[in-house]
Amino acid sequence: MQRDRDFAALFRHQHNSDPAVGWDILANVFDFLFTPKNTVQPFQPMLIIHGRRSMIPADLSEDQLDRLKASLSEVSDPEYRARVGDILWLCRRNAAAAREAVTCYIASGQRLEDSEHWVPAIDRYERAVRLARQIEPKGELPGRVLRHIEERVLHYQGQDPLYFSLKALKLLDEFQYGNFSVLADIAGKIAASASAFGGFDRARRHYAVQAKLLRRAGRVPDAEDAMCAMAETFVTEAEAQERAGSFMGAHHFWQKAVNAFSDRPSLRSRLPELRGRLAAAGRKTLGEMKIASTGEVDISAEVEASRALVRGLPWDDAFFQLAVMTPLIDVTKLREATIERMQEFPLAPLIQGDVFDHAGRKIAVRPAIGSGDPKREEQAIEGFMDEQARVHRHFTVHAILAPAMRVLRDEHVIDDEAIEFVIRDSALVPESHLSLFVTGVRAGFQFDFSTALHLLVPQVENGLRHVLEQSDVVPRNIDADGVEDVWRLGRILDHEKLREIFDEDMLYELRTLMAGRLGPNLRNLIAHGLLNEQALNGEMGFYLWWVIVRLICLPTPGLAAFIERRRND
Repeated sequence: MQRDRDFAALFRHQHNSDPAVGWDILANVFDFLFTPKNTVQPFQPMLIIHGRRSMIPADLSEDQLDRLKASLSEVSDPEYRARVGDILWLCRRNAAAAREAVTCYIASGQRLEDSEHWVPAIDRYERAVRLARQIEPKGELPGRVLRHIEERVLHYQGQDPLYFSLKALKLLDEFQYGNFSVLADIAGKIAASASAFGGFDRARRHYAVQAKLLRRAGRVPDAEDAMCAMAETFVTEAEAQERAGSFMGAHHFWQKAVNAFSDRPSLRSRLPELRGRLAAAGRKTLGEMKIASTGEVDISAEVEASRALVRGLPWDDAFFQLAVMTPLIDVTKLREATIERMQEFPLAPLIQGDVFDHAGRKIAVRPAIGSGDPKREEQAIEGFMDEQARVHRHFTVHAILAPAMRVLRDEHVIDDEAIEFVIRDSALVPESHLSLFVTGVRAGFQFDFSTALHLLVPQVENGLRHVLEQSDVVPRNIDADGVEDVWRLGRILDHEKLREIFDEDMLYELRTLMAGRLGPNLRNLIAHGLLNEQALNGEMGFYLWWVIVRLICLPTPGLAAFIERRRND
């Protein structure tokens, strides 16, 4: 037994066996969405859908709180004691329970600490220090937590492969604790190593925190050197993009380099050279752009309206506006329009249609109308619906999404931290998978939908299973020998519980884009390596990426708050 989710699963199982005892309350308590950065509300609802939400601490009755308090005398597990003690602090301002929670958060973090899966441990350390500062703003307790965090950074000496040290260093900087000079040197060591191996974003984030720590240590010239080194990573990454043949990607990083060098007086002499490289990449980018013909349709008004919707917004509002700025395909209307068109042109539906993939393989058949077989008739209608859906998606990408994306790219720094800020509360995203979702979403903002979808498509499938699990559905089969097989996407999308959570339009988009043989079928094509980079970077890849972004946003408090703000404007 280690984590809150483990406890939640155990208590749900107990509730199924003995529903009268109240195990369901414990399951809900350990299923709160843990947001340690939020000092006031560290436990958020796991789901917010259609104006309804799951439980939060404020929903607990006095009797339930009494029973939670009494349970502490019987349970020694630090994860359990940390969660219950924290809730007693939040609901009753029980300082003794809060002090015990701080100690138990450290113990639970130590047990969970794993440099490859770093989030659970650092989240508990972060909550420990923020809680300690609340109950003892001038006492010894915050220092004890911060001393432990510093010891962990010194233990790893920059050898942890991901972001544990980065997050720990940010906390130490925020709370102004530790040997800043030593900590800064560790941050610089990580940054230099990451840059040498092509991890430019990771390098930049460590250079940034190194500069802050160096300033706290009084080493101002060294801090400026760290910021210059961070600026140089944009040049290195732009050149790497050019060597890989992506001048569109290079153009983005040359622009970042120009901006970064402009901020550093010692580097400004190189600005003319960088602007020249930026212009050259811009000219070569034209050759990479894909042609989209709209015939006689003038989309200039839609393009400008799309830009106006996101222009000048703060990052989180702009991100959520992009996610919901245009409706998904209305399945009912699409079906009606398809049948109407089939009646208007009655000869086309009488002809069977063969469906080929990008490699020229025949992968499906759209039956002809008139066979008398209801199943084949429905398949025919679905095939023609997909043809109409392609027209809608083509227009949406070129007239609405692409113009808005370019405004966001021009106005915001879209890095891992920015993406994590807006999606980390998503009920679709398991905590341990957050970095994969972040990388996939960020790749889409770089118009690298090939990388984005290779990451996001399998993660979305797992995320939907995660959503079902939160609703007490077990999305896997277990045979007589106890061997488990997880459900595949088709079965997941067909489950009645998912239809309660997401509307039919979203499920249609996911089904046809990812798993429908008469549609793009991108999930299976990606899984079997049948699409090249050019095919995935087309409009269907862009559209699926956007649908996934919208799906990630749906169960987030951030989107709900954005919609409420927009309603009140």
